Amino acid sequence: MKPMKVLVVVLVFGNLVSFASPATQIQELQETVAVKPKVADLGVSLAANKHRYSRREQIKLEVKLTNTDAVKDVFVYGTLELGHRGSFTLYLRDAKGKEVPPRIILEALESLPEPGDKSAFVKLLPFHFIGTEYGGSIPELNMDRPGRYSIWVEYHCPISTADVQLSPFWGKENGTIKSNVVEIEVLP
Repeated sequence: MKPMKVLVVVLVFGNLVSFASPATQIQELQETVAVKPKVADLGVSLAANKHRYSRREQIKLEVKLTNTDAVKDVFVYGTLELGHRGSFTLYLRDAKGKEVPPRIILEALESLPEPGDKSAFVKLLPFHFIGTEYGGSIPELNMDRPGRYSIWVEYHCPISTADVQLSPFWGKENGTIKSNVVEIEVLP
């Protein structure tokens, strides 16, 4: 009779474990989905309309913010402007690696959204992107000396995750993401 009791206990225990196992798997999956976005979840790309410019020419820079995660959606601040109140900081360097400060102030003029305002945010599905185009002149960017220049942007969010009622949200706490570097040449 004792072997029969042991068999019953083993069967009951086995059934309990098999019922608990899917619940545990669901909880682990929920915890995985609820984690904060990582740097690898977003990517930033920069492209120029061409690579050689005259000293008085206009330059167009296209910036894209892409959700690079194959499974998860992510919410981002939808204002894609230059400056600390926007989402992108523009960096310029000459051929020697020296910083080139623009002659104009590159700062977003839009105010930050009110707490609870969800309209200022965009949900990026896997492999979707949002972007913007910046247009300016070579003199405005202080690149009117002939030579080669390097340009890149960094994406940052000016809003804390704690101030947004959407999840997962890429907030200020997630840091910055650097784009690719675009090389241009200003002709004499």
